[in-house]
Amino acid sequence: MLLEKYLEPLNFCAENLMNILDANDPRMKNIVEKGLLLYRQSFVYQVKFSNELVTGMIQDVTPVKATLDLDYIQYSSCTCQAEGFCRHQLALFFYLLAQVGKVSTWLEAWRKPIQKAETLKNLGIMRASDLLKETEDKEPNYEDWIETFEKSFQSLIKTNENKPYMIAETYYIYMRKIKAAAPLQTEWKLLYLVIAQVFTFKQLLTLSKNLDHNTQTINRYYRHLFQDLMNSIEDNLYKLSNFTFPFAFDNFLIRLKDDLRAVLTIQPILTFECIQLYRLMWTNLFATKSWRQDELEQLLANKNPAFSENVAIIHLEILLEKDVDALKVIQSLDSQITTYMLYWIDYLSSRKSWKRMELYVPAFIQELKNYLSADEDDEYCYEFTQMALRAILPYCTALNKEDLLEKAYIHTLPYSYRKYEDFLYEKKQFDKWIDLFTMMGYGLDNLYKEQIKLLQEYDHSLLLSLYHRSIQEHIDGKNREHYRIAVRQLKKLRTLYKKMKKQAEFEQFLLVILERTKRLRAFHEECRKGKLIHVEN
Repeated sequence: MLLEKYLEPLNFCAENLMNILDANDPRMKNIVEKGLLLYRQSFVYQVKFSNELVTGMIQDVTPVKATLDLDYIQYSSCTCQAEGFCRHQLALFFYLLAQVGKVSTWLEAWRKPIQKAETLKNLGIMRASDLLKETEDKEPNYEDWIETFEKSFQSLIKTNENKPYMIAETYYIYMRKIKAAAPLQTEWKLLYLVIAQVFTFKQLLTLSKNLDHNTQTINRYYRHLFQDLMNSIEDNLYKLSNFTFPFAFDNFLIRLKDDLRAVLTIQPILTFECIQLYRLMWTNLFATKSWRQDELEQLLANKNPAFSENVAIIHLEILLEKDVDALKVIQSLDSQITTYMLYWIDYLSSRKSWKRMELYVPAFIQELKNYLSADEDDEYCYEFTQMALRAILPYCTALNKEDLLEKAYIHTLPYSYRKYEDFLYEKKQFDKWIDLFTMMGYGLDNLYKEQIKLLQEYDHSLLLSLYHRSIQEHIDGKNREHYRIAVRQLKKLRTLYKKMKKQAEFEQFLLVILERTKRLRAFHEECRKGKLIHVEN
């Protein structure tokens, strides 16, 4: 029997397949019939559950493995590589359905066009042709668009508000309806989609807040939807940039920018996504200077702004080239602002605004150490460091700010080690390079022969500390192989001291080593074999 926790996901899966599989398509009818036959012949076996993923083997001409994702049914797969839903996935679905209900009941509902049409209507879904008939004669109207989005969102998303695992599935159904009702004229269609996506972004935030979902629930079930929406908005804005906006756009843009502000403070758990959307819109769509100034004044009127509102203030001040004011706000905030500065540095760098960057880059570098030390996720710190260094590199290169770049490398250690090492090596700053190498816990055994040779040619003394430490580490290994390596390194060290005309210092160092290891007979024996100790007759 199917475990209790799979009842709701399977029920939703059954409802969703009712809508995805077109009963009027002869090809789909054939696939369903073949899947039903495979199930009824008991060709489904080895069914396994892993969270919301269900896998099973289906015996066809050759055995295949089908997988159903009960949370995200569109991500289901089969090793038969058929496009879309195949008979094997449907056979597995019928097998699961039989554990909790009647397969015949589902089939009967699916085969009835009238009943299906009613179901689609109840779900708020209409065919694209029907939607076009309703909207083709209407003039674009912001209020009508919002009303349409609201009705669709309420009928789909709100219906499943107590089931977070269903939000993503119903979102995709909802977005298909929204896209089907878009205007035909290209620029109006793009604007319509942007407004719809911003509206949906806000509604998902509100839903998340009202249901009091925690970070874990959001991350697991639908955080990716916010990134999907931003990616789509960015793509549509890019396409829109190729058009000259008609005057009729102005009213829509004014309404949209006023509606956008609320995004900043709806759901604190999603602050990063909210700020990214806000910056994306004001950078790429709301380019009118007076609009940006008015928006800034609206935000500044709040005497106790939230963190996200402060970031919005900084962003507008940067767009308006009020860099001194922007920097004051940045410096008034804690190191949390550091991650948001990447966007502005990239923005200015893309415009080659090197003079303006002179204010921001040093402040950014100054905060990097504190920001990274406050985060315990090494993988994230490494990735952020790489992004930060890539962001400031064009500026440092254009203005020959090698000292500033080196400061960034130092502030981001140990995550910048490889890049800083390459930097010092290329600049032939071998003294610093050896210090960095040692600080990171690396020793002589980690150097290539070419590197050792280069260091010898540059400055013999740089290798001394590495040899001293490595020799001691091998002696501490306390076995014959380590002792042999230690002796070989002692002989190379003796050669270095000889070239430096400091043989007496080596003899003194060797005496100290021998005295310290006088109980290690095997080591002394290796020293005699290596002729470091002269045997007296």
